[in-house]
Amino acid sequence: MSSNKFIDTNDITNLKFKDLTEYYLNYYASGDGHTARAKRLDLDCFIKFLANYKGYAKADKLITADWDANSVKQFIETRLEYGEAPATVARRLATLKHMGRTLAERVAGFINPAREVKPPKLARTKPKHLAPEEIKFVKNKAEKRYSEKKSFNRYRNQMLFELMLDTGIRAEEVRLLRKGQLDESLEWLKNVRTKGKRYRNVYITSAIREKLIQYLTERERKLKEIYEKLTIAEDKTLPIFISTYNAIPGNPDSFLMGAKSIWRAINEFSTETDLHPHLLRHSYAVDLLESSNDIRLVAQALGHSYVRITMRYTERHEEQLAKALEQSRKSAK
Repeated sequence: MSSNKFIDTNDITNLKFKDLTEYYLNYYASGDGHTARAKRLDLDCFIKFLANYKGYAKADKLITADWDANSVKQFIETRLEYGEAPATVARRLATLKHMGRTLAERVAGFINPAREVKPPKLARTKPKHLAPEEIKFVKNKAEKRYSEKKSFNRYRNQMLFELMLDTGIRAEEVRLLRKGQLDESLEWLKNVRTKGKRYRNVYITSAIREKLIQYLTERERKLKEIYEKLTIAEDKTLPIFISTYNAIPGNPDSFLMGAKSIWRAINEFSTETDLHPHLLRHSYAVDLLESSNDIRLVAQALGHSYVRITMRYTERHEEQLAKALEQSRKSAK
């Protein structure tokens, strides 16, 4: 059977389990992406466990019928007993569930063995974020880096950091921003496409507007090194945060920064905290929630479809809970 086509036979109970997983992986986990690698690791871990659980000396002896609900439950318990993080165990189970669900949709009579297995309960905690003093420290580092070498890329990366922290915009959203999405007053980024393929307008506060004006001036100078004459219409099609490496005049997409470049641009400002783009989004969300105390406002600002997604920013650590309870008792006296 072709390796790029998912299995479509009705007689799979005696099929070698490793062949079954290979069909699934070829169809859903090809490539070197993070998700693909995780799926391969998850299934490799399960295959090794299942062979031992069923008493086989070699994993090649496993057949599809060996994969049942009890083996999945025992797999989850064993991984937890080994001290594996509940989040990792939950991800492994999600992979098994997806493979089983995919089979059930394609093979008549097949029942997903992992369907009824419950994942370990995960403790809900507020996402990690930067404290105000950390943000100040990072901004100072960014200024110092630019003063040491006044290159356009360093200036661009500094502005990228400022905008992401000011707006809470996602890395992919900011990567795809075009100059034409900026309104004339530099107050709004218009029609920003969200992860859910919806569109929203993103507000830029006055705190960074002057810096944005200065950046756009530097961006214009950089573009003049490539374009003999850049029209206003052409400029609007180009990214706000440009990369001129291998850029081709007349091809706006060639000026886009890569996803890895966005990550590196933020990570280079790391201090004691390892920075990444989504950490800035978390920091924006926590700061806005604490200053506004309005969960719906934060949900709208982040572009969340459901407020329940935003609710994770309201979670508190046990130490914070204990402190609040102690304070409430003192106030009652």
